[in-house]
Amino acid sequence: MVNSYESLMIAKTCKSNTTSGKVIYTLENPESIIYLGKKDILFNQLIACEKLIDYAKDNNDLEVIQTEINELKLMLDLVS
Repeated sequence: MVNSYESLMIAKTCKSNTTSGKVIYTLENPESIIYLGKKDILFNQLIACEKLIDYAKDNNDLEVIQTEINELKLMLDLVS
C-alpha cells in the first residue's frame, strides 16, 4: 500500500443486477483532472483502491477490489 502520496480520488464499490460488483471513482476536486496524465490517473485509482480494502463489507467486495488493484497494476506497468 502506498502511504506517502495523498490520493485525489475516492473509490467505492458498486453492485448491479448484471455484475457481481465493480469499483467506481470520484474526484475530490473535479478540476484536478485537467492536470493529470493517464499514468497519474491510474496511480490515483490504485491508491484509492488500496485505501478501500479497509472498508470492504464482505468477501465479494474484497474480491472485486483486489481484482481492480491487479488490473490497475498491470495497466500502470504497460503505461510506464
